Amino acid sequence: MTHRLFALSVAIWAAACGTSGSDRSPAPGARTPDPGPPSAGTRDVAPDSTGLMSWPDAVGGFLAIADAATGEALVFRRDTTAVPGQVGVVGYDSAAAVATVRTLRAAPCASRAILQLADAPGRWNLALDLLHAHPLLVDALADLSPADSQRVVIRIQRALNTLPDTGAALEFHGLPVVVRDAWVVGLSPGPVVVARAARLRNLEATAHEELRFVVLEGDQLRYVARVAGDEEIVESWDLLAVLMVEGHPWLAVAREGARSLQLEFVARDSASWRSVWRSDGLVCGASH
Repeated sequence: MTHRLFALSVAIWAAACGTSGSDRSPAPGARTPDPGPPSAGTRDVAPDSTGLMSWPDAVGGFLAIADAATGEALVFRRDTTAVPGQVGVVGYDSAAAVATVRTLRAAPCASRAILQLADAPGRWNLALDLLHAHPLLVDALADLSPADSQRVVIRIQRALNTLPDTGAALEFHGLPVVVRDAWVVGLSPGPVVVARAARLRNLEATAHEELRFVVLEGDQLRYVARVAGDEEIVESWDLLAVLMVEGHPWLAVAREGARSLQLEFVARDSASWRSVWRSDGLVCGASH
């Protein structure tokens, strides 16, 4: 299976060393709500009394996004004093591996620590406590036959073309949808398609880009998120892994901006897909 590699060095160090922020701070590029179809989930979990989303206890107390370029990872922790001895590492395969923590250092603060593992496999995307979750098999477009890949892309384009253009999206009205990435996840009662697609509008001095991150069940959009802004700074998404958590599938998603990196979980319950947790944009201010 083709495994997607993540080279997020700049984003990881920007996230570790930048200024303070929160889940409600503006993302790079203007993030606007997408109306979506009635069945598409678009709402986020409400923040707790501190203004941030409550930690997702269902996945344990420790998470980390891998950087394939450096062999390190950006750490998110419920308790910033906790140092695990071993963690599970997962990616697009349905198998997980256990690795030993070599170093865990603040860079420059405990809210954004940097992790190194001693015996991790060559390719992994996300580290977590395997007592709470296990990975599901994910096929990227490159894993499919050319005919199957084309069919998936056509399904995504048709579904996205049904979305209305309102508000800030009007500037992209009539422009073609380009599927940047797509992943097929084998779930019951049928496979789910996760995709990232774009529309681009060239202007005199710059280019504006609209990105949409969507989940399709059959031909129906069940989750839609949208960002739009200058092409060079607009926030994007990457699928890290799909986990089974307490009997429900959770998408682990890296949200990367020009100088930020967030981890988000989008989960399916009995009714819909919705965002159940998103890390703070950045919490490494001058007070640390």
